[in-house]
Amino acid sequence: METYDVRCPICGELNHNLYLEETDGWMECEHCHQAVQILAYAKTKPIPIYTGRELAKKFLTSIK
Repeated sequence: METYDVRCPICGELNHNLYLEETDGWMECEHCHQAVQILAYAKTKPIPIYTGRELAKKFLTSIK
């Protein structure tokens, strides 16, 4: 597993040897002790956005 050195977005302190993949991008700063998520290392999933027409079509095909 790879480790990363990341600056805290709150206080600017550099945090060393963090396992960000294991924690889904979350870390606790060694200096200010704030828990933050580094979005570059977060595993995010896109949320689909449907129009009313698309949503109705999906609903109608699911109940057949």
